[in-house]
Amino acid sequence: MKISSRAAAVVVAVALGAAAAALYRPSTGDIEIVSASLDPSAFLHARESTDAQAAGEGETAAEAAQYAGDRDLATMPAQWRAIYDHENATRGPEQPVPFNHRFHVTDLRIDCMYCHVGTERSVSGVVPSLAVCMGCHRIAGTGLPPVEELRAYETRGEPVEWEWVYKLPEFVQFSHKAHLRNLECRDCHGPVEEMDRVYQWAPLTMGWCLECHRQPPLESDVATDHTLSRDNPPPRAPAPRQPEGFYPRDIDTDYGKTRAPTDCAACHY
Repeated sequence: MKISSRAAAVVVAVALGAAAAALYRPSTGDIEIVSASLDPSAFLHARESTDAQAAGEGETAAEAAQYAGDRDLATMPAQWRAIYDHENATRGPEQPVPFNHRFHVTDLRIDCMYCHVGTERSVSGVVPSLAVCMGCHRIAGTGLPPVEELRAYETRGEPVEWEWVYKLPEFVQFSHKAHLRNLECRDCHGPVEEMDRVYQWAPLTMGWCLECHRQPPLESDVATDHTLSRDNPPPRAPAPRQPEGFYPRDIDTDYGKTRAPTDCAACHY
């Protein structure tokens, strides 16, 4: 396998800077120490390969990870496997920094709102700032290529320009705050805890949204058509005048009968 000078540097950095990383194992509930390889012959071979093939192309941090650790993916250190799996995922946009959601959510047990803090109070989804990432990675992950890239961004004072995964048309209004009162993140974003690279799980078509809005109301729902009509019934008004309610009677004829509004003005205002 060819290995570039950058990849060789990664090998050495990981071995010296991350010789031991404490990782949580959900299957056992134990704290287990996973050590990077410190075999000097591996690094000697890496440097020899670098000198001989400095102009080699196509090498990735994942290939360096496979070389630095164990060629068997099953025994590759978890943090390296997370990088490898992200870079070899077939779905979702390639990100400037290979952040693996599965590793952070499932292996490390980090809650969604720890990074996406404030989304439950915001109209739009909150993308974590670099400061949120560095809250952990000023210490955790020393020597790992993605972490070193994050630190380089911080040193330069630049934000990470993440690629869009979910983007609605400009003529659609959608509030995360309103939906998180009744829904879970995975209802729209799917099993993110299983995604090595996040991809668009829901189609986000108007029909897909309406399919949910037209569902029968649940007792646990709050701030929906059903609870609004129950707690704030529209006043009666002589036809053909509109009542002074939350939603005009003559536009949404299902007001209060479905889980959420189905009139055009609910999402296109």
